[in-house]
Amino acid sequence: MSTKGITRTTTVVLTIAIIVIAAIGIWYFTLPPPHVVKGTVVVWHGDADPVARITEHLLETEFKELYPDIEVKYELAPEPFQTKLLITIPAGTGPDLFEWNHDWTGTLAEADLLTPIDDLVTSELKAKFTESAFEAGYYHGKQYTLPFSAEVGAFAYNNKLLGTRSVPKTTDELVALMEEYKAQGLYGISIPLVPYLVSGFVHAFGGWFWDDETGTVGVNSTGTKEAMKWVLDTFKPYMTEDASWDPQVAIFTEGDAPFTINGPWMVGSWRDAGISFTITTIPKISEINKEPMPYTGVRCVFMTKCVRDKEAAWTVMQWLATSEERIYQRAVQLGYIPVLKEVLDLSDIKADPVISGFAEEVALGRPMASGPEMVAVWGPFQDALNAMWAGVKTVDQALDDAQAQIVQAIEAMK
Repeated sequence: MSTKGITRTTTVVLTIAIIVIAAIGIWYFTLPPPHVVKGTVVVWHGDADPVARITEHLLETEFKELYPDIEVKYELAPEPFQTKLLITIPAGTGPDLFEWNHDWTGTLAEADLLTPIDDLVTSELKAKFTESAFEAGYYHGKQYTLPFSAEVGAFAYNNKLLGTRSVPKTTDELVALMEEYKAQGLYGISIPLVPYLVSGFVHAFGGWFWDDETGTVGVNSTGTKEAMKWVLDTFKPYMTEDASWDPQVAIFTEGDAPFTINGPWMVGSWRDAGISFTITTIPKISEINKEPMPYTGVRCVFMTKCVRDKEAAWTVMQWLATSEERIYQRAVQLGYIPVLKEVLDLSDIKADPVISGFAEEVALGRPMASGPEMVAVWGPFQDALNAMWAGVKTVDQALDDAQAQIVQAIEAMK
């Protein structure tokens, strides 16, 4: 081929290349801008420090890097939490999202205060969670929550105070040790007298609070009464006069009691206080030779009916449930049991003694009922606990009165 032919061919090739590049440029610059999720999302939670601190830090770092155009207001919910939700959501002034245990699902769904997320959940997202944790968010065939951890009240002991003594495996062994510590001027045990933390004893004795399947209240059942009489006889002589939350938490955190029954929400405070502790299962009840079966809860994120920007809220909701760093830090720092498979399967999570201790108790436990009737139980049962502890009422009288109040409240729901 002549030089002139080569030059002509080269010119044609260059011309075509220029045309193609120009076309690509025109196509590129006429594309719509990439979709960016923007908005402000208000999230209410019930976690005090140091639990909330983990999420607050990661929202400012990890989340902000991923979604710089979404502002998240992560706020400690006003008290009483559920009452505030019931008031503010219908008024349109409530949060877009909130975090709490799965047992509120039925109440808030029946009140039409939640936004179902079935149309948003993909099979890939669902597969990220353990099956039982994900299903905790179902109510009457609709999905309302994404889970991020499981929790339970378990048995913890102060390693320094226990020393070389054997860990009590039965309540007979526990009572013998509590006697010993009482003789030294210490308290024998710390148990905040709340329904959630005494539930394991109630269930072991055959009692119950509310049963979704049978639709029955068991607050004044024979098993519940026997359990509460046993709790008072067994633990009251070794506890502070005030069995409410703060005094009971204080005596273990300050090293004035060797044992406690409490949940992973306390782990950060114990570590901050310099307490060396071990988590294990609650000792077997010697009198009936049964393991306590405490309530277990699945911590979830809910989307409310007053969600302002569903796309932004869904982005935040997914991050709260699937941020591996968030779930990991809540586990290793605080003992919350992961339900996100990627974190649950990590070798150091499996080997962590705090997490494995709580996980053992979860395996023995019983999921809280999620029907709206369960909400009617907490207040009257707590009142009954307070009355029987103070001696204002007998166990029988306190639980009979609570049963009547609960049944009446449930009837009023219909």
